[in-house]
Amino acid sequence: MTNTLNSPKKQVIIETAAELFREKGFSATSIRDLAARVGLEPSSIYSHIKSKEELLVEICMPFAQYFTDGMHEIFTSDVSPKKKLRELIKLHLNAAYDHPASVTVFNDEWRFLAGDQLSHFLEMRKEYEKKFKRILSEGKKSGKFEFENVDIVFSMIIKTLNWSHDAVNKYKKMELDEHISTLLIKALSR
Repeated sequence: MTNTLNSPKKQVIIETAAELFREKGFSATSIRDLAARVGLEPSSIYSHIKSKEELLVEICMPFAQYFTDGMHEIFTSDVSPKKKLRELIKLHLNAAYDHPASVTVFNDEWRFLAGDQLSHFLEMRKEYEKKFKRILSEGKKSGKFEFENVDIVFSMIIKTLNWSHDAVNKYKKMELDEHISTLLIKALSR
């Protein structure tokens, strides 16, 4: 999720901010912490960024777009609901393995976004959830999935996928993908 419009130094600052936000949380991380980690004076950091809030936007919004674009591609594909669920699992695992700090921030710190950015983020998230639930419901309607409550099933799957960013140092991506996919598909299958 690298923004190609950012200078190399700004990209380092964004990536370092993601690590710090992951370690300490958005609220507990200061610009002074960030400056020390990237080897700049606190006053110099502002020649690259406007605020800590800008960094949060630079971390969260590209991932919101990544998941929106990925969902659109999967949702509109002409494959079975089981295949779509497998592809959604891969979408989440690819992000978790490629950008674990940023995905953690995206999952846990988005609530500190403000104003229009928060509204836009929430709209994207709501649309993603709606399409994910439709995939599950289509699987149920076609007789491929069996469950009582789509909201509960969706929440359980998302919690599992959100945990995956913690597993990147413990398991290989293919191994985790296979285990999660197999478990979830078996749990939902008739």
